[in-house]
Amino acid sequence: MEKKRNVLLVILGVILAVGVIGGTVAWLTRTSTLTNTFTVGNFETPVTDPTDSTKSINIDGNLYEPSWDKNAEHKLLPGNEYAKDPYVGIGAGSEDGVVYVYVKNNFSNKVYFNINNGWSAVSGYTTAGYKSGSYTSGLFKYDAGLTAKNDGDSWTTTPLFSKVEVAEEANSSDFNTGNDDKTIIVSSFLHQAKDDNGDPIDGTEILNAAKDAFNLN
Repeated sequence: MEKKRNVLLVILGVILAVGVIGGTVAWLTRTSTLTNTFTVGNFETPVTDPTDSTKSINIDGNLYEPSWDKNAEHKLLPGNEYAKDPYVGIGAGSEDGVVYVYVKNNFSNKVYFNINNGWSAVSGYTTAGYKSGSYTSGLFKYDAGLTAKNDGDSWTTTPLFSKVEVAEEANSSDFNTGNDDKTIIVSSFLHQAKDDNGDPIDGTEILNAAKDAFNLN
């Protein structure tokens, strides 16, 4: 009898072992999930004229020239001047911004402009114009920066310049500079002014980012 009992215990042990190996062992488990929602900082597109906040405009980006008629012909002639006034703006809900503007002029230095108060030329990154104190191209900074609003646009108080002038001494060679690109290109660069702690970001870091943006390094 004892022998039969031992045989039964062995058989039962084998059955249990097979059950563990071939079956599923149930363990206590628990799954938890957290979903974190973020808002995204950005520079929104302004929608009102920088010279008249009641006037709606439709622009692509953050640059606007109230006086420039893109449908008109602008024929360069010696001694003439042409209204051109690039403002930089940000829309409601934007981050505070540091503003740089880069001007690429594909004509000679006899096609030039004078920057307005509130703007500074970045030393070493500008080309002088024909008249003293003027510029033909280069990198410029808006001194005050832009403080964002929750309920409206924020624009530079003045445009970088108000007009483009052509020297009376200019001739056809000043307008035909070896290519068909007869343009003055104005590009803006906006950089957040403060970090996530609300502290100002180092100005040199922002300047280097602006130079990188325009391939000036």
